[in-house]
Amino acid sequence: MSTDKHYNPAIYVQLQKLAAQQDWQGIVSYTDSLSHAMRRTAGYILGERIAPGLPEEEMWRLVQTLTGHDAKAYLVTMTKAIALRLADGEVHLRSGGSRAFMEQVRGNAVDRQKVASLLLPVLDQPEDIRWLLRHLDVEEGRDRLALLLRIPTKAASYALFCTLRYAEHDRPLLVRTAHFLIQRGDGLGFNLASLIRTYYGLDEVKGTFSLHVQPYQLARIESSFDAFCDIMKL
Repeated sequence: MSTDKHYNPAIYVQLQKLAAQQDWQGIVSYTDSLSHAMRRTAGYILGERIAPGLPEEEMWRLVQTLTGHDAKAYLVTMTKAIALRLADGEVHLRSGGSRAFMEQVRGNAVDRQKVASLLLPVLDQPEDIRWLLRHLDVEEGRDRLALLLRIPTKAASYALFCTLRYAEHDRPLLVRTAHFLIQRGDGLGFNLASLIRTYYGLDEVKGTFSLHVQPYQLARIESSFDAFCDIMKL
């Protein structure tokens, strides 16, 4: 017997039955009939137990139906389920279902930020990050920087470095970016701050940096993700 306090066998059985019938609107009607507490339990079950077991196309249909009906109740839970399956290679970022989901949420700034914040950490290729942000209408510039600054991955770091090209004439912003990365407290952020300091000549950014980039390496830094990782010693 499950000891998970969020698990309710009766709700699970009903949701599983409806999912097997691909009755997504039936799931909406059923969860709407539950009490507030039981509806939260249903949301957990849908995200943690139902969505992970569905074929990819059906998972996207469930996600779109639930988040389209009530994003406040389901967006975070279902996006976490998407993130786990993306990380495991069980669903594909650039599928038709994914595109439809991005189109559904990108018109709401809060929803857009929630989805980006949950999916960015599991993307390990810069081109996937660019694809995600483009399809969420997160344009190059401050909004994109604000999201990438908080993601301590190699791919996000490279995407952030490339995004700074759009702010290269805004020295105060470059300095704030470097300081934020230092304050983030992880080794990757500290090395990226060192790189930004050297690349843009930000002498006002102080610190004892272990990464020392030679001038001849700077020309290579934007050439490829591999070159970036090599220089950053990642």
